[in-house]
Amino acid sequence: MANPINNPGVPPIQPSQGPTQKPSVGAEEAQPRPFSLPQAPNEGQGATIAPGSEKPTPMDVARDAEREQHPWTPDQMNDKLGQLQNQLTNAKTQLNDPNRNRNFTQDHYNALSTLVGKMNPDMNTIAKTTNGQFSEVKKARGQSVLEYVTKWIDGSQNTLSGALNYLQTVQKPDPATYLRLQFAVQRATQRGELFASIIGSSVSGIKTIMSTQLG
Repeated sequence: MANPINNPGVPPIQPSQGPTQKPSVGAEEAQPRPFSLPQAPNEGQGATIAPGSEKPTPMDVARDAEREQHPWTPDQMNDKLGQLQNQLTNAKTQLNDPNRNRNFTQDHYNALSTLVGKMNPDMNTIAKTTNGQFSEVKKARGQSVLEYVTKWIDGSQNTLSGALNYLQTVQKPDPATYLRLQFAVQRATQRGELFASIIGSSVSGIKTIMSTQLG
């Protein structure tokens, strides 16, 4: 016999109160949800940051622009074109500053020439989608890289001015054409930022830009 003080024994099992009731409508929401991993940082949210770089690479920006395909408003397009114009104006000023260009090395010149080549397709697209013109500048024999890049900037500025004038007169641009223009302007603006980076970088910085930004 169980000791009522030290061993009270096992309490009797209560009989079932009837069949199990089905959860009411909406009760499923209270049930535990299957485990899933959280979304990785930046996954599907903007451009991927390249290792060793604080900014997304031009190719990342290009892929994001192509994937999103959200049309800019006319004001946004004008602002981006103006931003690109300012980038090129500042680059021309700095390139022709003796206090800066006297320290340029062959790596600087190579990077500038490569950047111009990378931006040519975008400038061509901007011209074609705005009924404008863009003539790719070819480096002449004996011509300095600074003169060559400066001449390229002058031609690009004319193309951008024509694009701005075109957008002020067109009433209803073709949506597909407008998106092509947007894609080209966005990529050109991203690459235009590299002028300042190249001009102000050391040789080691130039090599990083060449490998991560210009390929």
